[in-house]
Amino acid sequence: MNVRCIHESRSVLGEGALWSADEGLLYWIDQMRPELHRFDPVGLTDEKLDVGPLPEQLGALVARRAGGFALAGSDGVSLVDFKQGSRRPFVNPIADMPRASFNDAKCDRQGRLWAGTTDRLETDKFGRLFCIEADGSVLPVNDGYVCSNGPSFSPDGRRMYHTRSQDREIWAYDIDPATGAASRGRVFATVDERHGIPDGSTVDAEGYLWSTHWGGWRVTRYRPDGTEDRVIEMPVKSPTSCAFGGPDLGTLYVTSASIDMIDGKWVYMDEAGFEKTPLAGALFAIDVDVPGVLETPFAG
Repeated sequence: MNVRCIHESRSVLGEGALWSADEGLLYWIDQMRPELHRFDPVGLTDEKLDVGPLPEQLGALVARRAGGFALAGSDGVSLVDFKQGSRRPFVNPIADMPRASFNDAKCDRQGRLWAGTTDRLETDKFGRLFCIEADGSVLPVNDGYVCSNGPSFSPDGRRMYHTRSQDREIWAYDIDPATGAASRGRVFATVDERHGIPDGSTVDAEGYLWSTHWGGWRVTRYRPDGTEDRVIEMPVKSPTSCAFGGPDLGTLYVTSASIDMIDGKWVYMDEAGFEKTPLAGALFAIDVDVPGVLETPFAG
């Protein structure tokens, strides 16, 4: 498959790819900078969005049914309105955990927000996954890992995929659509250390899971039984998140990072590094033969 660089953004840690079908635009975040962006894939223009002061670290941007977006970050989940340029708190179940930050987040097919956390130093098992209802009530789902990534849902909403990145495991859970209860957690796929660690993910219309590989130079499509269907080699070391978009949802958009974790410390890429890998941190587009599924907006 042809992998096209559509924006040499040089992001520190591009994340949170989110397609807006109403606007025909791709939203994404720079997690570590931190910044919010909106990209036009037709005009190939990118806009930095201002909603006032942002938390030190961002995790994910999710559309709201009522309009605007929910933003997950190190200060919890907040509600943003780009038209008004405003942001207001919604819920913060990690207020007593200064080293924790929300990371990936998506909604199930009923509009509940599933948001996971990470240890910002990527060392201790602070990772948790929460299910957040429209009224702001919070249900802990699981814990006991360093970094939560890729909550993604099957087209019928009855299966959730959740990534425990440092464990190199993607888990599957059965979901009760009526209550949101998660059960029968089991390992769905394990990633060989040669291929990096599993990061953000999404699901296509056939129910196959697409997962990016931090440090692995690839995106993998998994069958519903957890076996590999195909591997797409990427021109960057760390693809980070993916989302289907375009008029027919036939394009897979992929964010990437230029930052790296070396000897337990975040190391930012310098000019010499960008000369060697000029596309690090860029946005990519891949035309695929199976369309995606629109993400459900948050009911809150």
